Amino acid sequence: MVDKGARRTRHQKHHWAFQGLLSCGHCGYTLVAELKKEQYVYYHCTGNRGKCPEKYAREADIAEQFGSAIKAIQLDGEVLGWIKAALKGSHEVQERQHREALASFHEQYDKLQKRLDAIYLDKLDGKITREFYEQRSNQWRREQQDILRKIEKHQGANWAYVDEGIRLLELAQRAAILYEKQDMLEKRRLLNFVCSNSIWKDGKLIPNYRKPFDLLAVTNTEYQKQKAISSSETAFFDFLGSPS
Repeated sequence: MVDKGARRTRHQKHHWAFQGLLSCGHCGYTLVAELKKEQYVYYHCTGNRGKCPEKYAREADIAEQFGSAIKAIQLDGEVLGWIKAALKGSHEVQERQHREALASFHEQYDKLQKRLDAIYLDKLDGKITREFYEQRSNQWRREQQDILRKIEKHQGANWAYVDEGIRLLELAQRAAILYEKQDMLEKRRLLNFVCSNSIWKDGKLIPNYRKPFDLLAVTNTEYQKQKAISSSETAFFDFLGSPS
């Protein structure tokens, strides 16, 4: 005898590539996917506020426009080199300042220790009173503890941001190529990392980039505009000097 409940588990389960990534630009509701003729995937607004003017969108069209959004964070090779050099240069300056600060803290600590050693001998030789010794030694030990806290704070500083920044830049350079080669679900994995809560309105994608890819997209867009009206040799520097 066949269990009546068995039939309920025979429905096909689909994993929609872009569902949850897009909201309708007219009413704000999430776009949902629907399978047509067992092979074509379309996305549409849920229409919870009544009939929505947004038309059905083919999954292939959405994928193509997301591909353009990924390409928007791909910087020119020359610009990428300049940014990497700037990051490394900034890191070198901060690292030098870090070393100088630590050396200064250790020097201050050692100077206080010499005072403590000297005042202890003065106490033993009877040159100063016990009360004076305790007052000064307690004060200098407190100052040493404060210096140790500063040293610990500096030593615990995270200097990995440069390496992380360069890795993100390199990912942005490869993202467009990776996106084109992958199937729909793998495209979704990449988009989850780069974008969040994007909008679909009148058949057009309005991407919402996660940080720091939003900055890359803005930077690249402005650079390309400047490049279109300037020589390639001066475009980046013209962009840097332009008002925000």
